[in-house]
Amino acid sequence: MAPIKVINASLGRTGTSSFCEAMDILGYNCHHMKRLLADPTFETSKPFYEAALNRDKADWDKVYAGYDVTTDFTGAYFWKHLFAKYPDAKVILTERPFEEWFKSMQNTIYPVIRAKVQLEPDHPRYTFRRLSLRVVLEGIIEDDDKYLNQEFMRQYYNNHIEEIKRIVPANQLYCLKLGEGWEGLCEFLGKDIPDVPYPNVNSTAQFNEKIRLARASNAAAAAAAAAETPDTPVKELTIGATST
Repeated sequence: MAPIKVINASLGRTGTSSFCEAMDILGYNCHHMKRLLADPTFETSKPFYEAALNRDKADWDKVYAGYDVTTDFTGAYFWKHLFAKYPDAKVILTERPFEEWFKSMQNTIYPVIRAKVQLEPDHPRYTFRRLSLRVVLEGIIEDDDKYLNQEFMRQYYNNHIEEIKRIVPANQLYCLKLGEGWEGLCEFLGKDIPDVPYPNVNSTAQFNEKIRLARASNAAAAAAAAAETPDTPVKELTIGATST
């Protein structure tokens, strides 16, 4: 049986974190980049980074071992290859108006990605950082000439949506609007409607609070390490997060 049953091909900051929690409530096991951040060793980032380096040769069964749903920027980056591998998968497109999406990106992902962070290859977070730089908007977020050109980004955003609608057969595609709730999604997936509200998590405020706490934790860890070994330079600890 193919491990991937549902592909959310949407870009991050379109409700993908809430979608991930919704899928877990429905009995799936959804992969989101926040799963990689939850791994203290960051070892689970490696197969995703290797897949990102060569999507045509990736072993998707191994990359997504233990998961049957994908979402977030990795889902958006891999979706065409996953759909080619698992052609019976259902595809979700969580739609959000461009202006809202771009504002959310500006207030969350952009400052984190563009932070001046230098990590050595042996740093635990190195692979996750490299993965993030590659899959978030296919690296465009590092190119200010493109990313800060809102008309260019509007076209990129719309093209991504239109490509999904063009490739995926209509009977395998469901367009989920923010705030819509369970009914249409559950009907599409053949699932009973849960007796709990559809999740609403990882708002801009919640995202930035997690970043603040992570930075405080990193600073405390660095200070503790420096106190223990005052004569040894301490490598910079960074979050490199792209959670949505």
